[in-house]
Amino acid sequence: MKKKKYLAFFMILIVLFAFMPAIEISGTAEMRARLADAQRRHNQARYQVRETENLLSGIRSDIDDLMEVMQVYDQRLIDAQADLDEIELVLLETEISMIDAYEELIQARIDRDGQDVLFRERLRAMHEQGPAGYLSVLFQATSFSDFLVQLEHVRSISQFDQEVLTNMQEAEERVSNTIDELNRLNIMFEDMYEQQQAAIVALNDAQDAHWAFLASLEESEEGAALLLAVMEATERSLQEELGVIHREIRQFEDAERARRAAEEQRRRQAEAEERNRQAQAQANANIDPNFRGQFVWPLPARSHISSYFGSRTHPIRRTTEHHTGIDIPAPAGSRINAAADGVVRLAGWHGGFGITVIIDHGNGYSTLYAHNSRNRVQVGQTVRQGDHIADVGTTGVSTGNHLHFEIRRNGVAVDPLPFFGRTRSG
Repeated sequence: MKKKKYLAFFMILIVLFAFMPAIEISGTAEMRARLADAQRRHNQARYQVRETENLLSGIRSDIDDLMEVMQVYDQRLIDAQADLDEIELVLLETEISMIDAYEELIQARIDRDGQDVLFRERLRAMHEQGPAGYLSVLFQATSFSDFLVQLEHVRSISQFDQEVLTNMQEAEERVSNTIDELNRLNIMFEDMYEQQQAAIVALNDAQDAHWAFLASLEESEEGAALLLAVMEATERSLQEELGVIHREIRQFEDAERARRAAEEQRRRQAEAEERNRQAQAQANANIDPNFRGQFVWPLPARSHISSYFGSRTHPIRRTTEHHTGIDIPAPAGSRINAAADGVVRLAGWHGGFGITVIIDHGNGYSTLYAHNSRNRVQVGQTVRQGDHIADVGTTGVSTGNHLHFEIRRNGVAVDPLPFFGRTRSG
């Protein structure tokens, strides 16, 4: 009955796994649905693993209990066989005692019969002789005391014969009673022997049934262990599937965050560019006509521009941003001149600009010279247009030796080219 129950349980579990659905992935909602489905199937697999473990544990517990019962039956068989051997030995001893008793009875009857013959002959002789016989014996006495002795002797012989015959009869009765008792015991032990044999047969039958049930339990245990291995492998597979889905969701969410961040960055960049455009337009609109064209090129040795004012892709960060000046590549140590008269407001390290010089020219104008290898002026120093104020370098956030040059109007960077009468094409 238990074996059928275990096999039915195995079939139910296998059917449950055979009809597990699969969900395709095509986007965030589908990924979430797939994750929920995988989690459901994983939880189901974990539940089935626990149920199979409980089933296997129950089978093994039944096997342990059955083994204990079989050990008890083994001991009972050993004890029953020992009792049977003892009964068999007692029967043998009883049979031997009966043989001895029969021989003793035969000998007692022989002795009794012989004594009885002797006694009868003596009685017959005494009867034939009559009183004269006793008298002749008595008259043979030589004295009165001898007479008394002879008289007592006659009496003793008669009494002895009677006692001997009586004892022999009693001995025969005792032997006969012993034989009767031995027969009774023999019947009783034979009955006990048959009962013990029947008990041993019953014990052997029960033990055979136990062995058959043990074989079915071991078969069920093997099946449950195999099923547990399948369940555990399925659970591990589903766990890995959950990990894959979680990674896919994280990657998708990371990509979405990156996309939103890029969109936000582009939006902010566009807003910043628009603000810079408006500020530049405002600054250009407010440029003092008397000041236009009073700046000289800050790097006499080089005129090539590698990066213009305005929107560009940053060479290091690779992001689109507003370039607040122009980049003029030149060998390290090339001379940098002041673009106009003014007062040095900054001469030192200035964040990503590295070693920098800022000169205030009045009327809201200032110029900035960045990424220098060395500054040749100090804060507060008055300079003249064309003075040597620094040397070209690549300090700060830079990809090579060049001068980053800015012109600012009221703190807002404006395109330097119009001040030199140049355009992007020229």
